Amino acid sequence: MRRLLSIALLAPLIWIGTAAQSSAEAPLCTLSPDFQRQVLTNDAIVGAAVYDLQTGSIWSGGHAGPYALHSVIKPPIAWAVMSDAYEEGRPLTRVHRDSLYYMVAWSLNPDVGVLLSMIGGLQGLNDFYQRWGVPELIELSHRSRWGASRAQPVHLARLFAALAMSETVPELAREHGFDLLRSVVDGHRWGATIPEQSLPGWESLIKTGNFTLPESAGGDPVAKIDPHDYLDRHTLLSDLYDAPEATAGAAADTPLKQLASRDRVLVRMNSAAIWLAAPWQGSQPRYVVAIMQESFYTWVGSRRLQDYIGAILADAIVEREAGRWSDAPSHCIKRALS
Repeated sequence: MRRLLSIALLAPLIWIGTAAQSSAEAPLCTLSPDFQRQVLTNDAIVGAAVYDLQTGSIWSGGHAGPYALHSVIKPPIAWAVMSDAYEEGRPLTRVHRDSLYYMVAWSLNPDVGVLLSMIGGLQGLNDFYQRWGVPELIELSHRSRWGASRAQPVHLARLFAALAMSETVPELAREHGFDLLRSVVDGHRWGATIPEQSLPGWESLIKTGNFTLPESAGGDPVAKIDPHDYLDRHTLLSDLYDAPEATAGAAADTPLKQLASRDRVLVRMNSAAIWLAAPWQGSQPRYVVAIMQESFYTWVGSRRLQDYIGAILADAIVEREAGRWSDAPSHCIKRALS
């Protein structure tokens, strides 16, 4: 018994290299009842997932989506480019390194196409999705615009878990990728952050994405503009950037113009964070937290909600790490077993 107890106490400090295969996903309210209450009290569509990389446990809750990824897809592109280069023994040029930095750290868009071309475009990225164990994303990828790709929160959590610890990622690519995420400017850090002083020494590596669109004519705003409705990439890009100026009297000759309204603006906002344990626990990836939302709040209001949801989930993980994780409410247990 003492031997078993010692092993149990040491478990949080041991890195297993690869996460255990996850069983069926558990509802997020079993980890954080506060998340469920917050989702029900907000006039926003919110989904989230928490992935324990050590045990393979995944909690997900809220609206399943799928949601648009936007700039959250940039780290996977960077990981793919670096993995391809290191596997082929091809050194990255200074131009490529600069492009990787500005694409991830400053979230600039012009370098995305150049970097995608290095791995065979979106088809090449889909090949990496297959390697990383998230083939669901292939069906949700758009053939011409990387930012229009979509995912459910649990897909996003699995994707960043692969970036964090998949054996198919060369170690140098992972190290350089983590450094890119460390360079993300402060203005992009929201959601999924660890509360200050709650887990001393732990680190959050965060990437975020956001975009605004005119309000839909009705119905569920999640993925209301299907990029597959567009046959021409340039038309989609033009519509996305010109959408706020669209008027009700404009010619309804594209899917976006058909839905355009000047009354309100839909804000899409998401984030994915890889949490690294404290140095004395090995500095290894420990959790992935993904938050995705769409709302008619202002951009500031959407960001505030993202911060608040991130704090709720972070507090729940802190309680779990401290051993103060209480039994889940009975209704959550029923949901998990049903």
